[in-house]
Amino acid sequence: KLKTKNCSVTMSSQPITGLGQPLVTVSKLQGGGIRPVTEVGIATSSLPAGSDHPLATPHPPPVSTAFASAGGASSNPPVAKTTQEPTDPKASSPSLSNASVAGSQVPSEVNTSSATSNVSSTAAAVPQAAVLPSNVASSPPASEQLGLMAPARQTLDVLADAFMSAPSYRTTTLKLPPLLKPLPLPQNQQGVERLRTLVERRAWGDVLQVSGDMLRNAPSPHAGVYTTLVTDELNLPDISDTNKSQIASTLQKETAEILTLECHALLKLRRYTDLGRELQRWSFLHPTSNQESFSWVPWSLHILAAEALQYTDSSSSRQCLDELCALKSFLALHNSGENGSLSYQLAVDAALSNIFQRLKDWRMALESLERMLNNLPSIYSGEILSAFEVEILSRQGRILLQVGAIDEAAEIFERIEDVAAKIQSDHDDWMIRKIPIHVAIHDGLVNFARKNYEDSMTRFRQASDLLRQLPNSIHAYHIDSYVGAEVWRDSPQTLLTQIWNNMSLCALYACRMKEAVQTLELVVREDPTAYLTEGVAFNLCTLYELG
Repeated sequence: KLKTKNCSVTMSSQPITGLGQPLVTVSKLQGGGIRPVTEVGIATSSLPAGSDHPLATPHPPPVSTAFASAGGASSNPPVAKTTQEPTDPKASSPSLSNASVAGSQVPSEVNTSSATSNVSSTAAAVPQAAVLPSNVASSPPASEQLGLMAPARQTLDVLADAFMSAPSYRTTTLKLPPLLKPLPLPQNQQGVERLRTLVERRAWGDVLQVSGDMLRNAPSPHAGVYTTLVTDELNLPDISDTNKSQIASTLQKETAEILTLECHALLKLRRYTDLGRELQRWSFLHPTSNQESFSWVPWSLHILAAEALQYTDSSSSRQCLDELCALKSFLALHNSGENGSLSYQLAVDAALSNIFQRLKDWRMALESLERMLNNLPSIYSGEILSAFEVEILSRQGRILLQVGAIDEAAEIFERIEDVAAKIQSDHDDWMIRKIPIHVAIHDGLVNFARKNYEDSMTRFRQASDLLRQLPNSIHAYHIDSYVGAEVWRDSPQTLLTQIWNNMSLCALYACRMKEAVQTLELVVREDPTAYLTEGVAFNLCTLYELG
């Protein structure tokens, strides 16, 4: 041990296991403390004496894989820490048998023989190919010395399977195996049938690819009809024969459906630029001399194109509102026949209401819904009329909740309960079957606005139970949800996702973070294809960050 005026140098000839070279620690004496200085190739760290230091934990963390592969630590067991400092200067040199190697964690028992000495450790490990000196005995792996096993690395597939295999409604109630991968598509489906199945599964990327092939590939029977729509040239099949006329009519309806689904796919994927280019190619949106040849095109395509302007046009929502108002005026002048029916005027008012809500113009949104409510009796009757009245009143009440008018919203929801009491629940139509579900959801929303989170969660759970009792046929694809004059035919999967999302929010506001996370995880495990929507994924990630 050499002493100079400003520093102390300690050199030990005993090699460190795994390194085969002497440890040199150069320490400066500043104010009585010792700070290690890193030598080239050997990083030293200081461990102060005392059991209250964070590194002197009774249970060391697991040894890293780099530590296990460096040849292990010293074969000598850790020396028990002494509670009394020795007075002999010779006892102040550090014990090298306790030095940790290759960035490993410090053992639970450390030899601190002097308050002025420090135990050094190295952070750089010698590669496995390095030859150890002959006087160094081989030692067992570090994980065996400490009684620990290095954690096995798991792939994303293994982690995903473990997540999906946890208990869920599918495994506990339905007694079905967990969905570790999507169910295979039916083998005998082609064309439009395959496209509808992809829509049911929300595979919008595949919907876009299949619809593009059907519309733009020459062998497809729908390619000729699509060419007519984008080039303003009459390329329809010969309809002189009755059978050919029926085929042409079927192709026209299917082409309109394919176009609608393609636009929905572009909207879901947020490919607004591609959607704008596609709308520019639709010649039936720009009246010409051959406009009569496009009389078979449903007005729902015109309404969809006008709605898309809020995403594709530079003037955004204003241009969209202008187009929809012009379209409504045109329909009001031609309210006779299928294409000019009042049903499409309702669809335009529904689109206007959605845009006004997006702009947070609540007064205009309520006015649009009120016009729909006044025009309903001239279009529908019976229980269908009551079902659409419930839908419109429900949207009015939710708007009032957004602006803070809780009591007024509760009054509107009470009107819905009066209507629901007059309707039979054994009807096959989805719009009628979901009325009792609406009643339970409305009670949950009002309780949530009044901060009664327990009651709100109870009502949302009741709504979920009612929805699960519906037959599977209601969950199937319906063309009326995309093509035609009917509006707001949201799928049961969408409604169930909203219900469970609200239940998660109730748990969050009740300060039960773990339950909020588990609520969303349960619905994802049940069927990711149906319920793992963009909104659910975003909210679940947010809860993970908050937790």
